[in-house]
Amino acid sequence: MLQGTEHPLMPAHRPWGFIQPAFTHDSSDALAGLTDGPPDFSVNNGERLAISSVAPWFDEAERLHLRRARFGIRGVFTGALRNRFTARMNYFTLFETAPNLLTYDPFGGRARAIALDHLSVTFNHLPAARIRAGLFKTPGPEESFQGVHTLDYIELTDFVARELLERFVHGAAQPAGSPSSPALGAAENRAYGTNGVRDWGVQVFDSFRGDKWDLSYAVMLGRGEAIHETDAANDDPDLYLYSSAEYHLPGGWGVHKHGVKLYGWYQRGNRSFSSDASGREYERIRYGAGAKALGNLLGSKYKYRLGLELMQADGMIFIAPAGGVADGNVGGGNLQIAAEKGNRSRGYTLDLGFYPDNKWQLDLRYHRHDLLHDTAATVNPGNARELTDITLGLNYHFSRKLRLTLNYIFRNVEAPEPYASSAPDGVVFPPVDVADGITGNVRNIVDTVDDRVAAQLTWVF
Repeated sequence: MLQGTEHPLMPAHRPWGFIQPAFTHDSSDALAGLTDGPPDFSVNNGERLAISSVAPWFDEAERLHLRRARFGIRGVFTGALRNRFTARMNYFTLFETAPNLLTYDPFGGRARAIALDHLSVTFNHLPAARIRAGLFKTPGPEESFQGVHTLDYIELTDFVARELLERFVHGAAQPAGSPSSPALGAAENRAYGTNGVRDWGVQVFDSFRGDKWDLSYAVMLGRGEAIHETDAANDDPDLYLYSSAEYHLPGGWGVHKHGVKLYGWYQRGNRSFSSDASGREYERIRYGAGAKALGNLLGSKYKYRLGLELMQADGMIFIAPAGGVADGNVGGGNLQIAAEKGNRSRGYTLDLGFYPDNKWQLDLRYHRHDLLHDTAATVNPGNARELTDITLGLNYHFSRKLRLTLNYIFRNVEAPEPYASSAPDGVVFPPVDVADGITGNVRNIVDTVDDRVAAQLTWVF
């Protein structure tokens, strides 16, 4: 409702946007002590992991950069465009100009000077069924569904950044130590685009307000393709579902309205690789549920925030560039995707916020991503990772339109399973000495990941 409709008290046309300059410093070490093969990991000594570098360049540990610079206009139709039909319609546009994953190809160079972020029209003609068409945010977890300029933290959690912020490639590398996995076409070390947790499609949605409760739903069909790609590789549309129930509490407004909300979401679609001559399709499923409370909880004179979210991914699991290095020397840095159904990841997020007054805000977030906690028969269980982040946050609101955010992120990555040499019937895993070599190098690699500090200024205009 906040993004897809217009409040009747708002101006007919609202130019708007936001700018987020930021500074990021990652204290992780460069790779060192990696041994030669097979395979030869030593060629990546001196390189940095993609997750220990600043996006979208992935080659530096520290950078003063412009994370986002977006501008657009939203409103209702007026003048010659207004008639009995268009009077019940509204529009929403937004464009990106900063260097990030909307203007860059993932793990590649800048692909567009200005990127389309939103372009949609909402038809408010049918009772209980508003229809939105165009490019917009897909129904999903709170972190990705909420407007990015209103988020309390600078960095996205690993599960959302890796498994919801989808990267599209023509062909992907086999997961490490998984020689029986299908060759997904000609492997590449860059993606040709991203979904930006958005899609082109049609959505039916609405919100129903009672005395104390607000019930909402959304059903969307989308392309399931990179948002700037003109040709869709998939014939079948993606399905997105969302539902929430919120109990009203006094105070707040808009995205900061006080209340207690329960919600759930589901996404399903098929993916293929254009360079895979076999034309195989792989099912991609994402779903989750969560709860969020904001307000003067339990009669306190102070405002608090409490959030909990559980998320699951099945199929088309993005792992990392081979060797963990963007465009690296191990396997050419080709992007690894565990495509088959049965490859699963799960994410947990616990979020706490405390507001001592209307200027200061203290935040704490715990997130864990169990990457490939379960694998299909052809994917080596040694690809599993446990990624844990604890973020300490401070927000200072100079005004409703300007705030400063400081984050310190404690990060830890574990490789809980050794690479296997024995496998089910008909599946080939590497010999014992090769599997042990991969295990040793991978554990050396994940040990380089350390903490990150970031500062960001958000100005909404």
